[in-house]
Amino acid sequence: MEYLGRIFKYLKNYKLQIALILLVQLLYAFFSIFTLTLLVPFLQVLFQQVDPVTVRPAFSFSPQYVIDSFYYGMGVVIERHGQGSALIFIAGVMILLSLLSNLCRYAGMYWLSHIRSGILSNIRDSFYRKLVRLPLSFYSEQRSGDIVSRMGADVLEVEWTVISSLLTLCRDPFLMVAYLITLFAISTKLTLVTLLILPLMAVILSLIGKNIRNYSLKSQGLLGRMTSYFEEAVDGLRIIKGYNAQDYVSGQFQKENFQFYRLNKKIFRIKELGSPLIEFLCIFAALAISLIGLVAFPESFASKGPMFMLYFVVFARMIPPAKSLATTYYQMRKGMSAAARIYEVMDADERIKDIENPKHITDFKDVIEVDDVSFSYNPQVGEAEDCEVLKHVRFTLRKGETVAVVGPSGSGKSTLVDLLCRFYDIRFGEIRIDGIPHNQYALSDLRSLFGIVNQDVFLFDDTIYHNLTIGVEGVTMEQVEAAAKIAQAHDFIMGLEDGYQTRVGNRGMRLSGGQRQRVSIARAILKNPQIFILDEATSALDNESERLFQEALLPYIKQHTGIIIAHRLSTIRFADKIIFLKNGCIEEMGTHDELMARGGEYFRFYTAQQVSE
Repeated sequence: MEYLGRIFKYLKNYKLQIALILLVQLLYAFFSIFTLTLLVPFLQVLFQQVDPVTVRPAFSFSPQYVIDSFYYGMGVVIERHGQGSALIFIAGVMILLSLLSNLCRYAGMYWLSHIRSGILSNIRDSFYRKLVRLPLSFYSEQRSGDIVSRMGADVLEVEWTVISSLLTLCRDPFLMVAYLITLFAISTKLTLVTLLILPLMAVILSLIGKNIRNYSLKSQGLLGRMTSYFEEAVDGLRIIKGYNAQDYVSGQFQKENFQFYRLNKKIFRIKELGSPLIEFLCIFAALAISLIGLVAFPESFASKGPMFMLYFVVFARMIPPAKSLATTYYQMRKGMSAAARIYEVMDADERIKDIENPKHITDFKDVIEVDDVSFSYNPQVGEAEDCEVLKHVRFTLRKGETVAVVGPSGSGKSTLVDLLCRFYDIRFGEIRIDGIPHNQYALSDLRSLFGIVNQDVFLFDDTIYHNLTIGVEGVTMEQVEAAAKIAQAHDFIMGLEDGYQTRVGNRGMRLSGGQRQRVSIARAILKNPQIFILDEATSALDNESERLFQEALLPYIKQHTGIIIAHRLSTIRFADKIIFLKNGCIEEMGTHDELMARGGEYFRFYTAQQVSE
């Protein structure tokens, strides 16, 4: 139950509401006991089975005082106004008590709604902030559908099984304590016998709760995998239909769904077993108490018959809160499995984070030095020579230069620029910006230097305007349009139904691949970064669009500092320096003319591409 304490830490922001809830629940318990205590004298006076009390009883903290006071008050009413008035008085008192009791109960729910919604909002905020801080390496090890399931289904599970139990935890303990005090006041011996059944209840609840938690962990994991199947089905529907794989993917989902059905069936059956067991034990205890009272205390039982009647009524009223607390216990055990999955993400190591007292940078002034950098996605690699992605990469990029990185697929080109932006941390070698290791800069400052256009363009399900201005504040519409014009995007945007206010759909699917690419390029231009990174930025453009792109954008990049990754070598001939990567190593480096004159790897790569075109 360690996660319960972490969830309830959010309660510190709701101290006033908690105090009010505890107050009204204490009043609710008091009114409930007071109503029950009046039941016996009410019946006795109503059927004239007791002599009226003519002397006001001395005050004491006991049920007997309440009963005698009621006798006294009823006697006064009957003497002055008659039996009918007494009945009206009783009805009024009972209605008033019922009204006050239910008002207190509703007030607890009213203030609890603020706490419940607030805690859920805090959990979601914390979870989302953590998601956007976690490194890319975390997501390479997780299924996106499982992450979505934790954010959605698991948080809701915590709401229904943990936070919704707050009122029970604030109300029923008061009731139980009030009922126990009343039972002890009536008969200490019988109550001690009654309490012997509690350890048996605790053992049963513990076994039920343990089984529920184990099954719930498996169930939540399966739900995460099914969510992944849903997500993959939507994103990969074209492939599923194109390969006639509907039956295959449906069969995979059906297997997981059947396992989920079996686990949920077990959880439901076990959960529903607890409540009737507790009720049976309580009824069994009531009958046992009756026999014990008759056998062990015959004189007391006979002389205090009405009090023993009250005893059984109060004991019967203990059954609902006892069942409620029991249900709350194994519901919370179920919720803890969902909480464990949430905190598994929230406790994940961010790995890439600011050092203590990081340096700040706003301008790239001189040079970027990549010094003997080796990298592997496998954290178990112990030596630089064992790295399979990049090996002993060295080069410099001066302010105002444009460097092109080329090579066959899988040679490490995109990984190299990911390391520059610290999407991953390097273990071997060093990257320095203006002479300072880039991991000593504040992450936000470092990444603000770069404007990135990736081959795999991602657009948010929002308007084109908001996709262009994401992360950029205080820009005018004229600046937005100017950036779109440089990226050759303005004309097609204005041809859309709502222009810049057109929604692009999920992942920008309402636009063509080339249109998405141009919007992505315009987004980078609007940011006006110190260093442009174009990772296959023209891969989705046709030859004519690529020519227009070069005419408009490349002069703009020449005014800045640029890193261009490209398969189409025609787009990088103008670069000040070309780096040819192969198998994670720099094979050649120089200008286009120098590398062509050498007749090496770059020459063969370029020549083969010219022939194929």
